Amino acid sequence: MEIVIISYFFPPCATGAATVMYNLCKHLPKRSFYTVTARSELAIHLGIYDREYALDCRTIRLPVSTSSMLARFKFFLLAVLTGFSLYKKERIDCIFVVYPYFTDLLAGYVLHKLTGKPLVIYMHDLFSEVRKNARAYKMWVFLESKILSSAETVLVMNDKYIKHYSRRGIDNLTIFPPSIDLSEVECFEPSGASKDKSGGKLKIVFTGSVYTAHEDAVVALLEAAKMLEGIQVLFATPRNKGLTNHAEYLLKEVNIGFLPKKKCMELQRTADVLFLPLSANSPYPEEVEVAFPCKLLEYLAAGRPVLAVVPEGSFVESFIREHDVGIAVTGVSTEKITEAIEELKDEEKRKRYGRNALKVVKFFDAKKQSKHLLSIFESIVSRHK
Repeated sequence: MEIVIISYFFPPCATGAATVMYNLCKHLPKRSFYTVTARSELAIHLGIYDREYALDCRTIRLPVSTSSMLARFKFFLLAVLTGFSLYKKERIDCIFVVYPYFTDLLAGYVLHKLTGKPLVIYMHDLFSEVRKNARAYKMWVFLESKILSSAETVLVMNDKYIKHYSRRGIDNLTIFPPSIDLSEVECFEPSGASKDKSGGKLKIVFTGSVYTAHEDAVVALLEAAKMLEGIQVLFATPRNKGLTNHAEYLLKEVNIGFLPKKKCMELQRTADVLFLPLSANSPYPEEVEVAFPCKLLEYLAAGRPVLAVVPEGSFVESFIREHDVGIAVTGVSTEKITEAIEELKDEEKRKRYGRNALKVVKFFDAKKQSKHLLSIFESIVSRHK
């Protein structure tokens, strides 16, 4: 079985979509797929290049190294040509597309129409491009519905995605949560007290990028921490565009910059609490409501409690409360965050949350998820033979 994977983001790029691909592809048979992706320089351009975060697999890197609209359009054209060339030279059985760029969806759809091969789509996020232009957005949403409906199945991360797409008449959906390669975290201390007590202070850590959709929650946490005694906050995030001057100022005091994945894991295990923000005032509220950040699984694997600042009714809120792995503060409230931090000073509570986290994360093992994905491909291909 031969699968063509189209994904703008792929290791050594350290975005969420690339993380999804890393965890899944690492455990797929190497000769079962080709990956069509952008150059590694894209990760350098975005400031999230991780030289150790790479995969030994058949990778075709197109001459695209930015995320501009022109670059995305170029990627679309070249991905279609590359996929069709593979179809002519090799026996291609299935096309697998990973969103978050619409051009990837479009490339997979066109290739599906040209070759007649089944299409599988993984929606790592909800469609959010060209929101500022209402007419263009309406057109793209129409096209998205057409593309998703043409797929054999659309993999989505939780039941909130199901509800979102079902309202639009899209029902070829399969829940397929993100995964984490637990074999890579076994070498780290998974539980117990943090190694670095930071002079007796409660250490709150965040690792990852800060986007506009995070900003209000990040600012609220940093302002709350300033009001409390015995708190240390540490961020490991690349330089992010589009943040307000106030957010930039607050981050400057606590940010140590981008860290490779292994260094992030080490830092997470020195924390007492791991912070997860999703702003209630995001310009894309539907995305925030359904989001299942890969970062959440990394946090669980660290065996540390999660402090999440998220909208009421979001998937992250229900997940944290259902599995008792931390505290979910709903809405952007400095007062509520302060109360949550004070509660997390209780070491016994933190230990309980940490134990629960280590139990829950086992359900998201990348090896099992990859086998499940392979079985989905095999079932679809067998039906089309």
